Amino acid sequence: MIMSRFLRDNLPIKLLALALAAALWLMASGARQEERELLVPLVLQNIPAGLAVENRIPPEIRVMVSGPRFSLRGIQWERRTILLDLSGLGEGISTFGGLDRHLKIPPGISVSRVYPSTIEVRLTRVKKKGKH
Repeated sequence: MIMSRFLRDNLPIKLLALALAAALWLMASGARQEERELLVPLVLQNIPAGLAVENRIPPEIRVMVSGPRFSLRGIQWERRTILLDLSGLGEGISTFGGLDRHLKIPPGISVSRVYPSTIEVRLTRVKKKGKH
């Protein structure tokens, strides 16, 4: 009897305290820093006419990001790609660095590692088939 009275007395205040405690716990656990590794597709676009990519380009880049857990979970990472624009390039080797700048990362999330950190693209002239 004493126990049921204890539970009934000030019930709204007890429920409010429980709700506040749960909300605080959720905020604290969601704000913890987390690190996640992503495999982001690498896409070459606008290859100049008459040129072809001669070397092997990795199909994806490994990106390590860190930030609050709730921020990392809310992002649709599968829709992210790194686009390298080859327009205006000529024959030869071009090096692309700072690949993380090609990836739109929301505020509060930082990129700690990118592998490979640079991409070399070797463009060569396409040989035209001769007439026989």
